[in-house]
Amino acid sequence: MRSARLYVPVVFAMAFWATNFAFSPVVLEAIGPIQLTGVRWFIALVILVPLALIMEKANRAVIVGEWKTHVVQALLGYVGYTLLLYYALGVTSPVTAAVLVSLNPATIAIAARFFLHENLSTRTVIGIAISFVGAVIVVLGSGIAGQFTISYGDVLLLVATVLWTAYSMVSPRIATPPITATAVQAGISGIMMIPVMVIDIALGNGAWMSLDGFDWLGILWIGFIPSAGAYFLWNISSNLIGPTRTGAFLNLIPVFTALIVVAFGGAVTLTQLAGGALVLLGVSFANRSARSAP
Repeated sequence: MRSARLYVPVVFAMAFWATNFAFSPVVLEAIGPIQLTGVRWFIALVILVPLALIMEKANRAVIVGEWKTHVVQALLGYVGYTLLLYYALGVTSPVTAAVLVSLNPATIAIAARFFLHENLSTRTVIGIAISFVGAVIVVLGSGIAGQFTISYGDVLLLVATVLWTAYSMVSPRIATPPITATAVQAGISGIMMIPVMVIDIALGNGAWMSLDGFDWLGILWIGFIPSAGAYFLWNISSNLIGPTRTGAFLNLIPVFTALIVVAFGGAVTLTQLAGGALVLLGVSFANRSARSAP
């Protein structure tokens, strides 16, 4: 029973992240991807900054000494990844998006082989291949009435996966504690987005003047739950069960996303289910090899 409790934070983290895929399309219709990307990180700072100050009390000199790396991380994992994800969710289903993003453990393993000189076992290679086939099935089989198509939203998601992989390759080089690093990078991302948000508004996006209570609820949810809450629980889990086991739970995101979509009256196609199952099988197969490695 006690060992099972160790996995509670990571399960909730995946469920929280899944709400970003399921609920974002509604909020995106209200304010658009640029405004949501910027405001998301400003809201997250309300929770992240106090947590960082209370739990980690990081050395300021360490943070300042790594400012260039934090800027790179903010560009890759917070601004670039999030913008691409939100633009993609405007034209791609949440389930398809979640399945493609769940390829991250596989792409990270490949990148780690070349940039961090980690070994790839035969089992890992097979798992990655299975995941790739599943992703292709999901992308090509998400058209209307079973028509095999590929949208630019799917392409954006694949590019977003590459950006998150690059983000993950830089992360091991950071000495700043994880919650503090998240807060710093979220703050940098928010500052970066200010001029972009201003330009977006100047070009005619007047959504902030016409939001209703439901829109504000969605914005606050995304800022607090999948942004601050999920990142906080992810860091807690990494300390409890280790980063490798925590990373394996990314496979739950498309599962939770599909459950949320169905619960709110949406539909999940058989092709998405079949392709998603292959992605989960492949990534789990590859991760099992990683967990058993010395």
